[in-house]
Amino acid sequence: MKVWVSILLFLSIVSGSFAAAQGANALPPEGQGNPTREFAMSCTYGVLAGTLVGAATLAFTDKPSDNLNKVARGASLGLYTGILLGLYVVYVVPGMNDNSDEEEDPLAKIDKIPLMIQPRFEFGELAGAEFSWKVLRF
Repeated sequence: MKVWVSILLFLSIVSGSFAAAQGANALPPEGQGNPTREFAMSCTYGVLAGTLVGAATLAFTDKPSDNLNKVARGASLGLYTGILLGLYVVYVVPGMNDNSDEEEDPLAKIDKIPLMIQPRFEFGELAGAEFSWKVLRF
């Protein structure tokens, strides 16, 4: 039995070093992260955080040994949260354009606002407000 454990331990260490050596040269393009790695890391951190929260809830129970399912429930909820965070990071964040370098015309920004509230003047005095909702533009 000890021989098999030693062989498995040796193979896992050797295969891990080969995988690390092969992945060292595979860099993502400039300015981009590896989406698969980011998704896996967010899931992993979610599971770890959920497990810790589930384990922390055991301190508030009378018989912690009877409520170990709370640790598994916390890990499961953490995994779901990590999946949602990973999907957000991989799909939503790259789609956000940061065009802070370019100055956009303020009048062009007004055309993008669907709801407008403007003051209404009659005979030089404030008479109220106008509300307009842009439904379709062509």
